[in-house]
Amino acid sequence: MYDERPSDDDGTDSKPNSSDVSRRTYCKLIGATSAAGAIGATGTVSANDHVTVGNGSYTTTLPAGAEAPQDAIWATASFSDEPVPTNDWWSSLVWNAFSENMFSQPLMLRAEEDGFLVKNPTEWIDGSTTVMDNQGRDLTIGHTGADSFADARLDDHGDWSVDAVWGAGTATTLRATFAQGSPFVFCEYAGGGAEITFDAAPEVWADEGNVLGVTIDGHHYGLFAPSGTSWSGVGTDTLVNDLGGAGYCSVAVLPESGFLETAETYAYNFVTDTRVDWEYDEANAAVHTTYTFETDDKPESAATGTITALHPHQWKYSDDETLGPTYTSPRGEMRVVAGPSFSTTYDYGGMLPFLPDEGSYDVAELQGYIQEIDTSIEGPDTYNVGKDYGRLVESKALAEQFGQTGKRDEIVGSLRSHLEGWLQAESGSEELFYYDDNWGSLLGYPESHGSASSLSDHHFHYGYYVRAAAEIARTDPGWAADSEWGGMVEHLIRDYANPSRDDDMFPFARNFSPYCGHSWAEGGGAEFADGNNQESSSEALNAYAAIIEWGEYTGNQELRDFGIYLYTTELHAVHEYWFDADDDSHPDSWDYDTAGMVWGGGYAYATWWTADEEAIHGINWLPFAGYSLHLGWDDAAPEANYNELVANKGTDEFDYWPDLMWMYRAFSDSQDAVDKFEARKNSYEVEAGHTRAQTYHWLYNLHEMGAPDGTATADTPFYQVFSDGTERTYVAYNADDAGTTVTFSDGTELYVPANSMATSTGDDTGGGDGGDGGNGGDGGDGGDGGNDGGNDGGSGEHTYSGDAGEGWTATVTDDGTDSHWEFDPNNAAEWADIQFDNGNGWIGYRMTADGDVHTHVRDASDDGDSIDVRFVWDDGAGTQYVSDAFTHQY
Repeated sequence: MYDERPSDDDGTDSKPNSSDVSRRTYCKLIGATSAAGAIGATGTVSANDHVTVGNGSYTTTLPAGAEAPQDAIWATASFSDEPVPTNDWWSSLVWNAFSENMFSQPLMLRAEEDGFLVKNPTEWIDGSTTVMDNQGRDLTIGHTGADSFADARLDDHGDWSVDAVWGAGTATTLRATFAQGSPFVFCEYAGGGAEITFDAAPEVWADEGNVLGVTIDGHHYGLFAPSGTSWSGVGTDTLVNDLGGAGYCSVAVLPESGFLETAETYAYNFVTDTRVDWEYDEANAAVHTTYTFETDDKPESAATGTITALHPHQWKYSDDETLGPTYTSPRGEMRVVAGPSFSTTYDYGGMLPFLPDEGSYDVAELQGYIQEIDTSIEGPDTYNVGKDYGRLVESKALAEQFGQTGKRDEIVGSLRSHLEGWLQAESGSEELFYYDDNWGSLLGYPESHGSASSLSDHHFHYGYYVRAAAEIARTDPGWAADSEWGGMVEHLIRDYANPSRDDDMFPFARNFSPYCGHSWAEGGGAEFADGNNQESSSEALNAYAAIIEWGEYTGNQELRDFGIYLYTTELHAVHEYWFDADDDSHPDSWDYDTAGMVWGGGYAYATWWTADEEAIHGINWLPFAGYSLHLGWDDAAPEANYNELVANKGTDEFDYWPDLMWMYRAFSDSQDAVDKFEARKNSYEVEAGHTRAQTYHWLYNLHEMGAPDGTATADTPFYQVFSDGTERTYVAYNADDAGTTVTFSDGTELYVPANSMATSTGDDTGGGDGGDGGNGGDGGDGGDGGNDGGNDGGSGEHTYSGDAGEGWTATVTDDGTDSHWEFDPNNAAEWADIQFDNGNGWIGYRMTADGDVHTHVRDASDDGDSIDVRFVWDDGAGTQYVSDAFTHQY
């Protein structure tokens, strides 16, 4: 939930409060009922009920008074020992005796008492929520041996395919296999044959005995039975085939009647499994994804593989040949491919753990904002605790960057003690994780928004925990060892984004839907006519960015690469379906260009808890951090999104989340964003997951560097390029213990010291100046990290920094002959020396004091391509400091 207490009168950052109003409270949606959102009561657990994981633990006993998920799981006995996929497009099947609408796209499917309802929705119903027509049916796949069944149960599943069984445990069964993107439903029968019913007699325009082509309500279908059989009932509303003892048939929706022959070619290749495989190609900044089908080919099979329809986020990035006809779907045009597999390739556009120190801000003012940050963590539940964690993660990096070591230590202490408390389910614990062996999930208590009772939103909540753990690990890797706290952190990751299909505790990729390309939020609450939904796509991206960081900082390449796959794929889906970047996914008849929520069957300009336009837009922006720079990659999209917000709200004087509105505005008009902040910087209410310091730092960095440039890539996980229209700023972070040279796609090379951030500048036609090695180094926990940087060529201005003393910054301007050095230590220096080593030992020069800045001009004509540099200074009280050496390249 997003309720906050107002800022203090002096403008210091506010803290979030609990509220009786749940984020899941029904607010502005049609055709649905309210979803549960109460915070679960908790009690304590005894010490003998917890399972130790390194220094952490979880309990296997439900805390007293806590609300747990329902006991019933609608699955067959053969599936009973596997972790259950709880949050997918089809998951209502396992939460209910019969499912809600499941949008496999292009089909809408629903398990009912008399069989499997099938519909091909093609008409939009518009309003603030716009959905494909979800009423009625085209046909129902039934069974000649049973008028009704007691239930329909999950029997098996692939990564995007599902097997459901009606009549499990009896002699009369219907088994249906269906998959996201597939026009087919594959059916297997015992105890009878196929019975296909319609509300009226369909038009039968092709009759080949075992194969029929029919049309109902303008939708074309093919019915495919074993050769040698025939369909009876032509001219009536019921078509029957005894299946000749073979016990199988398939039904396919056709994009046009002429597609019947092509569909027949693949109609007898029954899909038995689906699998997605991914590869992060670091050298080329690419994510390669392969989608593979396994099939059981019946005797009538006439080809290899299957037919599947690709969503826009797939066909736009695939080289596979399409067949021509297309389907209409809630995601726009779906294009058809055939075969055993298809592939996509995305650019990995990078992210940053924090923004660099490139802004034109008043450093003293910014340091003041850092000092006023409240380091307490008071969220009453898993979600609001996460908001506090996110706020302090950004604050820690800022405190390090600007030499506020005392504040940094205070933040780290707060994060560690609170997070460690959650990660231990010892006797007396009231904030803990309980493992539900029935559903295969870690449940945090106190819960919120149905995170325990219906297993909803785990990626939203736990992503904040993982990001907090990753930020601790960035500067204290020992803390993240499996034997310390890393084991429990990776349990949380496995809960919401497990890369393994063989894990007996957690399902594969609980929240992420591989074929849809994005996550789903609802678990047991997904009982809606419009299918599953996701509101905050940005918090999903935050969760996957957290995995990237955790994997990189801990050396877990499997998790890092899985996180990059999830983040990159979801990011492309977000731009397609939440923001409709190409104007080809949302219906033309809809009055909105932005979706606050994406449903299986459509979109909503709404949130769960308010109709305020700032929230509708902002819920897909927050929390702002280095992972969210993708919001500014498209030159036109941020301006269009912002203009829609202002037009719908009727003003640009924001009062709900003003800081978030300004931070987003900075992508398209940074001057306007800065002006708005400056006018209200001491009076606006700070959003719960952010601080005044972060907003100030963010706005002035983008004002100085320009918007993120989505056309440039680099051969490292943590990078970004910014452009102000005339100059590019290249930024990279190196989490390794050795320096590295990052190569950008325009040829720019940037040397980045170990455990540090570096920047460089170059003209906007490509080619940077070689780098400001060491900008924004993290310093570790007490070291002088980040000041051993260097540059890889080019004249111009370069910046270095480190944490010796209370931190320092050095700027050098190379004019081709001379190097002009300026050294600015954060603690006052009575004197400062700059020392050079060109291979013959260190030679020092006393710098000229100019206020707090010390300067030196060096004749660099004999230095060659590079020279090693360090600084020595005295604080006037007898304490001397020495920076780490770094290499400056001309």
